[in-house]
Amino acid sequence: MIVKQREYPTQIRAGEALLGRLPERHPLYGQIARDVKKWDAKYKREKRADRFLEILPSGQFYVYHALPITNTCLDGLILTRNFVLITGYNHLSGAIFPDPAFAQLIQQKGGKEKGWPEPFARLQKQKEILCTWARMRHLPELPLEYLLVLCHEGAELKMPVANSADELRICPASQAVYKVTKMMETYSQPVLDGKHFKKWHKHLLECRKNPGICPWPVDQSDMYTGVGCPLCRRFEMDFNNGAWHCQVCGHTSKDAHRKAIEEFYLLFGRDAPDEALCSFLRVDAQTAAQIVREAAH
Repeated sequence: MIVKQREYPTQIRAGEALLGRLPERHPLYGQIARDVKKWDAKYKREKRADRFLEILPSGQFYVYHALPITNTCLDGLILTRNFVLITGYNHLSGAIFPDPAFAQLIQQKGGKEKGWPEPFARLQKQKEILCTWARMRHLPELPLEYLLVLCHEGAELKMPVANSADELRICPASQAVYKVTKMMETYSQPVLDGKHFKKWHKHLLECRKNPGICPWPVDQSDMYTGVGCPLCRRFEMDFNNGAWHCQVCGHTSKDAHRKAIEEFYLLFGRDAPDEALCSFLRVDAQTAAQIVREAAH
């Protein structure tokens, strides 16, 4: 059962908001556009990989996508009464050779070969973090495993001669369910009763990601401020008599400010001072307070 879906990443939404408010000649515009494109491609691959887990029996497996734990975010976690499994998504393409001796991946692509030790190291660190997290909440101990999932559609897993696929903690996304069910055969005896399973589930659902900060060093003075017109996209709307009026095309809107307020929070956070919001919307404090209250409802 999928109990936590993967949401559209905040950093992509912040990048999209920033691209809409920066002139294309800005020195960071190209970098932001490339970052957004790269992150969006990764998000789509991860969503595609998520769908393979939907066929797991709903009463036996609880699946949490993009789960924040302490200062990290697990690509995925699967909770059962028998064990806990951390899933990590890998985005490499080409021929991928696991190298168990050095806990790394060997990628062959375009006639070149490169070693990648980070994927396994990251999962091992996340395993330690999850153990500490569970201990601090006095949760009953469970066997804890991790699985590296190749989510790029252009990846081809090549197994070393000395190992079988069942021995290694890696698989293509299409084989993830097979790996999970094989682990259930290994850990065949339940460790948690119904009460303690629900306790684990409750604490996992309480995990919340801290609001991120816009990752690009762009000052508000570099941006187009104001409320954007839904029709012509120009930032030339004035607020009069309870509505927004575009000074370019004449369009009128009651709620054009909603998108602008959302963009402000994405770029500067909800703890930003009220003065910054007024400057961003190009309104006085009284008008800002009025439209923020209206947007909250």
